[in-house]
Amino acid sequence: MAGADYTIAFKGEQEVERQLTGIIGRLENPEPLLDILGQVIESDIDDNFDGEHTPAGIPWLPVFRPEGDNRKILHGKPPRLRPSMNREVGRSYVRVGTNVIYARRQNDGFTGTEQVSAHRRIMSVVFGVRLQSPMEVMVRAHSRQANTPAREFLGVSPGAQEDMIGMAGDYVAGEAA
Repeated sequence: MAGADYTIAFKGEQEVERQLTGIIGRLENPEPLLDILGQVIESDIDDNFDGEHTPAGIPWLPVFRPEGDNRKILHGKPPRLRPSMNREVGRSYVRVGTNVIYARRQNDGFTGTEQVSAHRRIMSVVFGVRLQSPMEVMVRAHSRQANTPAREFLGVSPGAQEDMIGMAGDYVAGEAA
């Protein structure tokens, strides 16, 4: 995934990973369970988009939009980032992410200089004044300072972590029955 992803590798580095590693280690084929856990992560990401907050519940910084544009944060026109989420399951991991290139920048934030290629732009408002008819202008290549605040959407909330441990335990109990 070229955009951004969140991987739970089940290496036991954190308490949740340690518990899940123990549960998954008892399974001959853990992939069906890992797929279920990936669905929980995808649902949690949807909750982050809906609530406009990080997995920890911290609200995202607001976006400055033109007057009358009431879209939610990170809900493009047309929406691209959220619907692009997908999961990949392997023998010992589940990876949930996106191939949208700008996802990492939105999730992690970015401050620095960026290059802008020459391009054409159609303008209908200039310096706050609406033009009688739109006009096409050529914008030269240039560099600019950018400051995109992090709006973390990838990750697992504490509630989803608890759900994952419960589901994994239930899954193993069902396998044993």
